[in-house]
Amino acid sequence: MSKILDFFDLFRKGAAVSEPALWKNRSALTLALTALILTGCRVAGGFGYVLPITETDAASIATAIAVLVGLFSTYATSDKVGLLHPKPVQPDGFPPLDSHQPAAAERRPAEPFDAERGS
Repeated sequence: MSKILDFFDLFRKGAAVSEPALWKNRSALTLALTALILTGCRVAGGFGYVLPITETDAASIATAIAVLVGLFSTYATSDKVGLLHPKPVQPDGFPPLDSHQPAAAERRPAEPFDAERGS
């Protein structure tokens, strides 16, 4: 079950596979093979071979594979884009906003406020 969740985490913004170059190379190879299969179906039909799949079906399958591989390559190999929101980061603890702030007694002015003078 954790592998499925890890797979979906790849589509989060800020997450990416560990070796993006390898995955992009595999994506390019898959797209090239998809085009080769489609071309092979057309060439086989041109030489008179009857395939159990029509050219339109082969084009539809090739397009679907190209779109899925292209989307996976885009979202899984980049930590800049994602379909899902990034996971919230749990802070270790909040530091004080102003660590040099004096104590309450030191912050009070020695003289009372004079509204006529503005001070």
